[in-house]
Amino acid sequence: MSTPPESDAPTSRHDGSPASPMAAAAPSTAVQYAQDLAAVLAEVHHIRADVHELASGNAIVSVHYGLLAYTDGERFWWTGPELNHAGSPLLSSELTLLAAAGQLAEHHAILSAREAADVLCNGLPLLADVILAEHVDPR
Repeated sequence: MSTPPESDAPTSRHDGSPASPMAAAAPSTAVQYAQDLAAVLAEVHHIRADVHELASGNAIVSVHYGLLAYTDGERFWWTGPELNHAGSPLLSSELTLLAAAGQLAEHHAILSAREAADVLCNGLPLLADVILAEHVDPR
């Protein structure tokens, strides 16, 4: 799983609401932000998505088979369905809820037009693999 680089604690959330350093660290912040994204996807783009809290404290929004958006409560990042010049999937990110929902809706449309086997062959992340990696103790 890719994670964005660490940064100083924000003084406000990217959706305009104030944030405290304590709120940024709380797992419920990531889950709430993920639920907000799922709500926008449903209401604006008519895309059903589900939210899962990860052991890391981040949350994940399952948008489509092979399209998982991660959040730490401040930003979203995901692996898009388009490939770079070397043939690898591109990591995408957005700071705002509406921009993330718009890009994810575009990626959802791309993946909806593909066969499931094509999605698997592109190496996109699958929800079961992410949850397994987050919750299984390797000892």
